[in-house]
Amino acid sequence: MNEIHFHRRNLPHFYRVNSTYFITYRLKGTIPIKVLEELKSKYSQEKVPTTKEEKYRLDKLYFSEYDKYLDSNRDINWLTNKDITEIVQTSLHFYNKKDYDLICYTIMPNHVHLVFHLLENARPIDKIMHSIKRFSARESNKLLNREGSFWQSESYDHIVRDEDELERIIKYVLLIPVKAKLVERWEDSEYSYLAKSW
Repeated sequence: MNEIHFHRRNLPHFYRVNSTYFITYRLKGTIPIKVLEELKSKYSQEKVPTTKEEKYRLDKLYFSEYDKYLDSNRDINWLTNKDITEIVQTSLHFYNKKDYDLICYTIMPNHVHLVFHLLENARPIDKIMHSIKRFSARESNKLLNREGSFWQSESYDHIVRDEDELERIIKYVLLIPVKAKLVERWEDSEYSYLAKSW
C-alpha cells in the first residue's frame, strides 16, 4: 500500500506517493478573502457528505466556482508577461523526472493548472510546490521590480482517482484557454504543455 502523508494548513492535504495529482496555484490577491468566505459558507450549508462520492461531488462544485472566479478576475495578471511565463515554465520543468513525471499544465493570466505523477522517492508535495513557487516568485519579482508575496501561499490539490478521471482532467486543463477565449485551439497556446507520452 502507498504511504500517505498528511499536512494541514488552512486546508487538509493528503499526499500519496506514486499517485497522480491535479494542482492549481494562483497569484497572491487574485481571490478576495470575502469571495473565499462566501464560497466556503455556501458549501458549508450543504449536507455534510457521508461518502467519498458525495465529498468528491462537493469538492468539484467548489473548485468549479473557485476556478470560474479566477478566469473572470484579471485585475492581477502578471502571468500574461511572456518573460514571467517562461520563468514559471522553467520552474515546472525543473522538477520533472526528479520529484514527478510532468503530464500537462496550462498557465492562465493569474493561475496555473498542473498535472503530474508523484514519483516514489519524491519529496512531499508541499515541499515541491514551495520550491516551484520560491524560484518563480524571486525571478518574477526581479522582472517586475517589486517585493513581497507573488503567489498565494496555499495550493488546491486533488489526487486523481483513476484513468478516466485523469483523461477528463487533462482535457479540462488543456481546454481552459480555449474556454476563456485566449486561443482558438489548445495547441495554439504558448502557455500549455502536454507530455509526448500522452
